[in-house]
Amino acid sequence: SGSVIVFQDFTDARTLQRELAHAAAHDSLTGLANRATLMNAISGLAQTAAQAGKQHLLLYVDLDNFKSVNDTGGHAAGDLLLRQVAATIKAMVRPDDLVARLGGDEFAVILKNRVQLIGEDLARTIVAAVGDLGFEHDGETYRIGASIGVAAIGPQGAAVDEIMARADHACYEAKAAGRG
Repeated sequence: SGSVIVFQDFTDARTLQRELAHAAAHDSLTGLANRATLMNAISGLAQTAAQAGKQHLLLYVDLDNFKSVNDTGGHAAGDLLLRQVAATIKAMVRPDDLVARLGGDEFAVILKNRVQLIGEDLARTIVAAVGDLGFEHDGETYRIGASIGVAAIGPQGAAVDEIMARADHACYEAKAAGRG
């Protein structure tokens, strides 16, 4: 009689699985959450907000004058600037808030358990911080700005698409009113 003992190392497989899960949920350029992750978070928060009577906020951030960076400095400059903007926004929120890149030059922030006035104040702070970024590339200095729309994720129980549309519309109104 005999025995056969087989050892198998799953370390590589588990590492690959973690990497794939991270890639599926995050933007590859900035490392922020991606649109799908944001939408899932909004959906979950909308449901719990309706049940618990809590309010969260969605900030829809669209960069102003970003196209000129890509047009004159190239996509490499634009990518560097997007990473810098992502880091700037991420540094301004609490660890349990969510910052996501929607694509292109659009970002979103979920502020958990915050009231409208706090969100509007933070939006103004983000606008100022992005406007103060002195981005240099190949001897050129670029100035961009940000416009932000704020929408509640609250006990009214709105659908995810409706919440996104409200935040996007508020951002559009900010751009139309002179940006910021």
